[in-house]
Order: sequence, then C-alpha cells, then structure tokens
Amino acid sequence: MSGRDVGGAGDVGGVGATPPLLPGTWRRPVLGVLGGMGPAATVSFLDALVRATPADRDQDHIDTVVLGHATTPDRTARLLDLSQPDPTPYLMGDLELLARLGAACAVIACNTAHAFLPRELPLPLLSLVRVGAEAAVERAREYAAGRQPGVRVLATDGTLLSRVYQEALTDLGAEALLPPEDGQRAVMAMIYDGVKAGLDVPGDDFLALLERLRGDADAVLLGCTELSVLAGQAGERLPRYAVDAQAALVARVVAEVG
Repeated sequence: MSGRDVGGAGDVGGVGATPPLLPGTWRRPVLGVLGGMGPAATVSFLDALVRATPADRDQDHIDTVVLGHATTPDRTARLLDLSQPDPTPYLMGDLELLARLGAACAVIACNTAHAFLPRELPLPLLSLVRVGAEAAVERAREYAAGRQPGVRVLATDGTLLSRVYQEALTDLGAEALLPPEDGQRAVMAMIYDGVKAGLDVPGDDFLALLERLRGDADAVLLGCTELSVLAGQAGERLPRYAVDAQAALVARVVAEVG
C-alpha cells in the first residue's frame, strides 16, 4: 500500500494547467512539506529526512518546498471546541500553494491536521496517519503470535477524538487501544507543556511512560509529531515495540519520492 491520499488536483499539472512557479532548475519530483505545527516537529521531520536519504553530496537529496505555517490554528483546540478557529482553510490554502509551486506530492508534519482534510485535495498526499498505522500493525504482528494485533495509540486529545488512527488501524485488521485517563494526561503534558513549550523532556521520563502505557498492547504508535521529537532524542533507546509514525513516513518518502 502506498499510503497516498490522492485528491483531485484541478488544473495543476493537467491539460491546460498553469505552469508551476518553480523554475526548471528544480529536479522533479519535488516534495511539498506543510509544517509549522509545531515548528520543532517540522525541524525533526526534515532532519530525519536528510539523515535517511542515501546521499554523497547536496545534489543527491530530495528537492523540497517547506511551508512553516506556525500560525495555523491549534488543531486539537478546534476538535475539542467548535467555537475555536478552524484550521481547514489554512491547510487547504497551503496545499493549493504547494501544488501551484509544482510539488508532485505533499506530506503534513502534523498528525492531528489530518482530521481536517476533505477527500479531494489539490495534490497527492503521503498520509502520515495511514503510513504510521501500517508500520504499527506490521510491528505489532511480530508480537501478536497469530492473533489480532493490538496497537496502543499515543496522540493528542484531538487526534484521538477525531478517530483517524482508530479507523486506520481497524481498516488494517488491528485493535486500536487508547491510554487510560491519567496516561493520556501525561501524554498531553509531554506534548504541550514540554515539546511545544520549548522545554526539555527527560528521556527517562518519556521511555518510562511508553513502558507504562504499553500494557497488554503488542505495539505502541507514536501518533504525534512532538512525540516523534522525543523518539528521535531517544535514538537507539527507543524500544522496538514503539513505532514512530513520522519515522515511518520518512522511510516511505525516501522510497517513493527520493
């Protein structure tokens, strides 16, 4: 499975389409990255992409257009309270801009943002949620011994409320398991009071939380890009049962775009 959510691209790249704004010096295909949600998570994605790309020189890397739209309204806030600003026009406007620039496909460096995407998009999307779910189910099957695999989802309140991961995991034949209330509060604190606030989260605390919340799950899915930041900091200490959705997306980008 490709992990692509292919939307209608309108006239971008089609018959009678307006030529892309990127000059001919850009090697195709160009990857569009919609980030800024949050900024540290976007930097983490780009760093992981550079390190994962087989390259002996600058010119071997993927040509990438990055939109760091940090002022996009908070996705979880909107999902929890419909009176809060809607990020959908920001997301769609930015995807349209990436398509207009000439990106062949896009990624969004934010899990919760995927809850706001309509079916039709301005350009093909490599879905962080779908790719992450696929990787988590594959890992969980290593521990499931032939039974239905269970995947514990660690994500923002908004992502869990939107059910994007629960639906993706169910579609792939796995059981989606959520943290208990106190565990979810701890996850949110690490995301918002830690990484998003620019504060250090001790690696031992992060790893201890993973172990506590795993419970009887076969795998733990890190479904928030701030958790991906912590996973990157953990490095080889990250347990094998923990699957970082962002790392899975990076691997897919290198395989399909690089």
